[in-house]
Amino acid sequence: MSRKRSIRFSPLRRLLSFPLLRAGEPGERSPPSEGELLFELAGLNPENLLFGRFTPDDVRKRIRKAGILKELAARGYKDPVLALECRNPEEQRVSLYAGRTSRDRLLMEVRVRICAFRPGKPIGPFSEETLLRMLLIQWLVLSDPDRPFSIDRPRLPGQVRPGLGLLSECLSLLREIGREFPLDGVLDVPDHFHTAVFYSRAFRFLDPHAEGRFQAIARDLQGIPLAIASEAVREGCLTDADGGQPVPWDPAEQVMPLRDPLLRYLRSPEYRRVRDEAAARLHVAVDWDRYRAKIAGKGESGKYP
Repeated sequence: MSRKRSIRFSPLRRLLSFPLLRAGEPGERSPPSEGELLFELAGLNPENLLFGRFTPDDVRKRIRKAGILKELAARGYKDPVLALECRNPEEQRVSLYAGRTSRDRLLMEVRVRICAFRPGKPIGPFSEETLLRMLLIQWLVLSDPDRPFSIDRPRLPGQVRPGLGLLSECLSLLREIGREFPLDGVLDVPDHFHTAVFYSRAFRFLDPHAEGRFQAIARDLQGIPLAIASEAVREGCLTDADGGQPVPWDPAEQVMPLRDPLLRYLRSPEYRRVRDEAAARLHVAVDWDRYRAKIAGKGESGKYP
C-alpha cells in the first residue's frame, strides 16, 4: 500500500508551524531543544533526528509501543533494521528492513512531514484560510518480502509486494507522534479506492460531501472483491446507476482528528447530515463491459469476473 500526493501548504509553513506546534497550556511542554530549533527555523538536521527531536532509540521505542515489532516477529521478521532519513524537514523517512537495508527487504516505509494546512474552501466551521497543524502522510508502504501474491492475497492496484496487515499499528504510531507535538490531526490523500477503505477505520474525509460520496461507492461495491473493485474505480469503470454517467475517483483530504475543533466537527450532527445526504444522492455500478475491455487491453484477460 502506498500513496504520494501533493497538498496545499502555507508558504510560511516553517515560520508558522514551530510556535504553533509548541502551543499548549503554560508549563505543559518543555522548551524546544537546539536540534528542534535548527530543524524548524533553519531547515537543518545535522543529527538526522526525526523532526529534529526523536533519536533512533526514541523511534524504535514508539514502534515497539505501537505493536509493530511484535507483529513483525509473529510473521517471521525479528529484530528488523531501523533506518532514519530525516535531514530534509520536507520529508521525514522511517524505514524497517528484514535483515539488510535494501529495497527488496523493505518491510515498512513511512514518509511524513508536519505542515500548516488550509482547507482551500469553506467546510463546516472552517474557512478557506483556517490553519490546521497536520502530520501529512506523503508515502506509506507495508510489504512482505518473502511471501508471494495468492488468491487469498491478491495484488491491489499500486502494490509491488503483498502487504503485512499492519496498517492499524502504523496509524497508531503516527497518532501518538501527532499527539506528542500536539497536532490537529493526521492527513492523507488516498489515490486508490482500497487505501481509502483501509484508512476509513480511523479517518474521515474532511469534506462531508466527499465522505458521503466515498460511503456511497463503498456501499454499492460491497460484495465485489476489493482488488477488483479498486481496479474498476482506478480504470474509470464506475457509472451512476441512475443516469449511466461516469463516476470518477476524485482524491480528497482524509483525516484522523486528534483534537478539537477538528475532532468535534467530524463527530457533529452537521457533518453527519451532509455526509448522509450526499451518500443518499449517489448510486453507482461497475460497467463490466468497459472493465473487461480495459483489462483485456492490458493483457490480463481472465482476471475479471
